[in-house]
Amino acid sequence: MRIITCKRSFILTLLISLSAINLPAQQNDSFPTWDIDSVKVDKRTMVALTFGQSNAANRGQVPYVCHNKNVLVYAEGRLMHARDPLPGATGTGGSVWSILGDILIDSGLYQKIIIIPIAVGNTAIACWAHGDCLNKLTNTLKDLDSRKIRLTHIFWHQGESDNLNNTSASAYKNDLTVLLKILRAHQPTADLYISIASYHNQATTKPLGVDTTIRNAQKKFIAENRRVFYGPDTDELIYAIHRYDAVHFSEYGMKLFAARWLKAIRKKRE
Repeated sequence: MRIITCKRSFILTLLISLSAINLPAQQNDSFPTWDIDSVKVDKRTMVALTFGQSNAANRGQVPYVCHNKNVLVYAEGRLMHARDPLPGATGTGGSVWSILGDILIDSGLYQKIIIIPIAVGNTAIACWAHGDCLNKLTNTLKDLDSRKIRLTHIFWHQGESDNLNNTSASAYKNDLTVLLKILRAHQPTADLYISIASYHNQATTKPLGVDTTIRNAQKKFIAENRRVFYGPDTDELIYAIHRYDAVHFSEYGMKLFAARWLKAIRKKRE
């Protein structure tokens, strides 16, 4: 896809292209797997750890199979071509990361994408900073260390459960600080992207189900830390056309979600 410098033109062209993406049902045949050591990683390769809760996992409405052969997923010591549901994350539906991998290559930003998905549905930030999810994160990071795999990007999308839990801004920021310290200890050069995400349809006491406390904590954390960047603001994608069950992303919502990730990555690179 030709990259257009005009911001409005780029977004319009991107959405037109995305509308042509078909999200096929999952296939039963299995792709071959191979060891990650056999894959060459260079400056045109993105190696991305993706984590958070269900909207960072496999809870999209329709599973997706990548059309680019260089969109790969790493799990349990093996690489395979990316198709949903991505191994390593919970859920049985579609993943935003598969779509993102395709449009990153189609846009010309990267030639190869390696996704390392570990998101767990229905998890609060405390699970990742102190609980069982932390074990999954640290085990993954230790595995990457042992294989000398260097991440280029880390993508965090979470906040819905903390909206329902009425987590305070200070507690949310403190737990993000814990996560950042852990990530930097293992992967000091990777850029961390934080989504602005809080919406939950069951948060009926808050306007439109959006929690400004969580949003502000995410924004302040980004502003206060080096090499921490804005991911997409998915609290802007909260209507029926975006969410098939009022919480998780529809086919159309997934395309917009992926497009906003692409925009965030492009903005940092420019």
